[in-house]
Parts: sequence; C-alpha cells; structure tokens
Amino acid sequence: MTVMRVVLYILTFDTFVLSLMVMDEESCQEVEEKECGICHTIYMEVCRMKMMEEMMPNKVSVCNNVTRYKNYCTTEMNYREVEEEQPICEVKMMNNDHSACQEKLDSGLKNFSDPCKQVMKCKIGMKKMKKSYPTTLCEDIAIGQEEICVDMVKLKKEKHEEKYCSFHPKTVCQQEEGKECRMVKKKMCNYMDIQE
Repeated sequence: MTVMRVVLYILTFDTFVLSLMVMDEESCQEVEEKECGICHTIYMEVCRMKMMEEMMPNKVSVCNNVTRYKNYCTTEMNYREVEEEQPICEVKMMNNDHSACQEKLDSGLKNFSDPCKQVMKCKIGMKKMKKSYPTTLCEDIAIGQEEICVDMVKLKKEKHEEKYCSFHPKTVCQQEEGKECRMVKKKMCNYMDIQE
C-alpha cells in the first residue's frame, strides 16, 4: 500500500507534539461534486475500536530433568621386568697388592704381614629389574536426577482493542452572490492520524 505522509507540527503549551497524517491510498475515490460559492475541504475525525494483533514478549520457564553424574577414579599398579644399566658388585678378599688371597694360598705363598681385606669390586652391566607403572581409570557414575529450569523470552501473539481514528473529507461551501454553481471532479482520500 502506497502512503503519503503530511507532517503537522502542533505546539500545545510547553509540549511539542509531532503528528503524522498518513494518507490511506486504498480509500481514495474520484468524485464529482456540485460546488456553489466558495468551497473548501475539511476533514472530519471518525474513531472506532479495532481488534489489533501484536507480537508481545512473554517470559516462560522451560524445565528438563537432567541426570547428575559423579566422576570416580581408581589407580592400579602394574609391574613389568625391564633391563637397565646398573652397577654389578661383589665382595672379594684382597691383599695390599690387589691380588686375591685365595690365589696366593693356592700358589703356596704365605705372607702373614700381608693380611687379606674385604674389597668390593663393581662393574656396569645390564640387569633385569621389576618396575611399577600406575594406571588410573575414571568413569562417570549416575547418582540421581535433578530438574533444571531456564527462563526464556518467547514472542506470543496477543489481541487487544485499540482506538483507530481516521479523517474523512467533506466539502463545505459558503454561498456567495454572483457565483454560479459548478460541477467539480476531485480526488477524495481518508487520512489516518499517527502520533509519534
């Protein structure tokens, strides 16, 4: 629908009111009227109550049952054998010249001034060891249900009565001597008043 807007500025006391007169194109008609004298068009206000549909925001609560879970974890120790470089040591009886006491005894040599001592000898070698590796396993176990609600805003179509006013054209003439009546063709349209 094509509309034409006529802006009227109305100053009432200290309040500035902006009134929009919107032409209702669908109401326009070509008419032929008899005019006698000085004529002009006035607009008569006609109001009626009209049911209007409007989308209004509406607060609603949406609730759902939700299963609650708790996380349980257990740790197990696993063992396996691995080979690692380790010092391999043994204790031997040695004298001061770092020869084994047993070797001297076997050769028939006896030197009581050269006593035997316990000496630890070590070397680096591969040795099997048992190592522990902890393994943690977790799982979610259901422990019950709870209701969780969320507030939402939804648009809801609502109907309400609203005052609807329009201005209908009417030709008013003031007869004047010496002026003859004439037939005049004109376009007559209704206007709607919109306050902003």
